Amino acid sequence: MTVNLIPGRLNPFVDLLPVPPRRVIKAPTRLTVRLDTVTHRFHRDLPLSRVWAYDGLLPGPTIEVDRGIQVEVQWENHLTGPLPVVVTRTSIHAIEGVPVQCLPGRSGGAVDADAAALSGYAVVHLHGAMTQATSDGWTENLIAPGQWTLDTYQNDQRSALLWYHDHVMGVTRFDLYAGLAGLWIVRDARERELQLPEGPPYELPLMLADRNFDTAADGSMSGQLLHKTDPDVMECFSPFTTVNGVIWPRVDVEPTTYRFRVLNGSNARTYRLVLTHDGQPDHERILQIGSDGGLLVAPVPIPAQGLVLASAERADILIDFSDLALGTELTLWNNAPSPFNGAFADPSTADTADLAGLLPYPEVLRFHVIDGGRVAPTPRAVLATDFHRADPELLKDCLVRAIALVEQESNREGEPSMLTMRELTESAGTDESEITLVEVGPDQNEQISRWRTVATRFEDRTNFFPVMGRAEIWRLINLTGDTHPIHVHLDAFQILNRQPAAVEVPDGGITDTTTIATVRISQEVDDGINHALEANELGLKDTVRVNANEVVDILVRFEAFAGRFMYHCHILEHEDRDMMRPFVVMPPELMPFM
Repeated sequence: MTVNLIPGRLNPFVDLLPVPPRRVIKAPTRLTVRLDTVTHRFHRDLPLSRVWAYDGLLPGPTIEVDRGIQVEVQWENHLTGPLPVVVTRTSIHAIEGVPVQCLPGRSGGAVDADAAALSGYAVVHLHGAMTQATSDGWTENLIAPGQWTLDTYQNDQRSALLWYHDHVMGVTRFDLYAGLAGLWIVRDARERELQLPEGPPYELPLMLADRNFDTAADGSMSGQLLHKTDPDVMECFSPFTTVNGVIWPRVDVEPTTYRFRVLNGSNARTYRLVLTHDGQPDHERILQIGSDGGLLVAPVPIPAQGLVLASAERADILIDFSDLALGTELTLWNNAPSPFNGAFADPSTADTADLAGLLPYPEVLRFHVIDGGRVAPTPRAVLATDFHRADPELLKDCLVRAIALVEQESNREGEPSMLTMRELTESAGTDESEITLVEVGPDQNEQISRWRTVATRFEDRTNFFPVMGRAEIWRLINLTGDTHPIHVHLDAFQILNRQPAAVEVPDGGITDTTTIATVRISQEVDDGINHALEANELGLKDTVRVNANEVVDILVRFEAFAGRFMYHCHILEHEDRDMMRPFVVMPPELMPFM
């Protein structure tokens, strides 16, 4: 059960789920989308909040387009400052034993004057899109209020749920928290052959995001958005879950099958979604048919512990309500603590608050069955016919690139640790200032390789120059205690494996320029984490969770566009603090001149 931490606690499930308006595009066109400063009500019992939003809506309008239909979008920046978010870092850890991040209000934190001065610079990234570099939303190609930019989106890719959001260098966490996010859906012929629900009322988007609010003099919530962090925690983990911009809404559903396009649009919070009926987990009525990059090969059940979505991950799911009597209620909960490390949780405890895990309110959404038809379509056994898992024999000659995810203690008193990604190059030497990887080779003998750090910050020199059409393996090595959702721009990828790893980092092993660690891959670690791929991770992805004590290999191949792109952690507070790196896709004929 939840905990009442605030006077006049908000009532759950009293607001109906809003559905963002759709712009359905059937022919090449140019759209104009404004970035505006407006007011928005997050809950019936809250005052209006000032937000930044696309076309004045939170979330922005859902753009739906058929595959191969080119769309130009003129993004017009009409934002007015200041930033509609109070930004604080609290000076205390808890109030009467309650972690301050579980509470509304500033909790003794000083307002960040630099953030308060932000006037509304913006740049739009269409997340998950195969888009030319000039329209990818490069983090430094920003526009000021009163300016506009024109981006071209070819939409020549598989049917999938994408999303557009702000991507300004250093302040993405504030701009997105202020409301700059919306959905984009690509449709194709294969999806329509399957006769899946398309559009409301039986296909509904669910954009999840956590939010917090400042308090007035009487202790009531003012409606003012609040981005608050703990003295030792960089990430903003807010207590209230919004779905399509509303806290804890209700969805009235007929007794039939619904399709939900779920996105975790939070800055940092991971969701592990558990559906309950009469207080018990009820996952058997859920099938997942797609992930970030579109349809899976076949429908799969969600994992037993619940559907895990880190920031920016998406899931295309079907829920069958056809056997339920009118008036039946089912509840969707979150039981993922923050910070999240991937450890298993019993889904039967999903309705229990976890203050230590910064989860005072596990409520997400309620389904209420109303009168209607009972036709419940069954998904086909084969969904995708254009995708196959990579043949291991074809991977033997792939170039392998390695990236370490590290936490470095700040050298400034009172500042939280820095989280960065370190690009590595294999070294033939035995320099102790390197990462040593120990793993079992194909012949079952122990293999040792050493990797030297060649980049630690975003503005360091570019090292990754993948060749168009040539497959590569990117190895993500997590040296931290938390899960990081790593997003690669431009093209979707396959997750090849997820392996446990015993990680040893000596004192002083992480510096500004060096990374020293020993990583024993495939060595079991008693951490409660299932270091294996789930069935719903076997499709195409653009964001992958890398858990604590884990090494994840992904297969990337950039087919359509050359140019400069990025990859980064999608915990926005990490991305903004430099957990982001560039790469340049090169045509093969230009490589001899590089």
